[in-house]
Amino acid sequence: MAAFIIIVEIALFMLLIGFIWYRAEAFDGMEKVVICVAGILICWLITNVIFSLSSNGIEYNDKNVEQEVGKVLVLIFTPINGIVVMPYATKIISQVRFEEIDKKEAIKQFGILALVLIAVFFIEIKYLNGIQNGILEIANKT
Repeated sequence: MAAFIIIVEIALFMLLIGFIWYRAEAFDGMEKVVICVAGILICWLITNVIFSLSSNGIEYNDKNVEQEVGKVLVLIFTPINGIVVMPYATKIISQVRFEEIDKKEAIKQFGILALVLIAVFFIEIKYLNGIQNGILEIANKT
């Protein structure tokens, strides 16, 4: 089962990198690498915050179990969050660089994206909370 989870995580990260790379058409090779790394790091930080918020009020019997659950969920949800956010954010940045839109329009689009993401993140916090409670229920039954 662990191998399957690792394969899924790698596939999700590869998909995320592919989406970012495709949308960063206004940038050359090294700039695309920097955008990919920065985007993944930002998504990882946001996902860690979301996981921390979703863990409030959950009592794990063992800190190691909490760390393992957190590691797996963060590694799965980081690329998922990135797939939701990064292609659109990178496209907006590319449009500004190609001068297809001005900075004022870009700020407006980022604002709309941020509002949508806030709603999605509240849903994700509830979802991750439910996953953790489900894991604890299964662990307590064994």
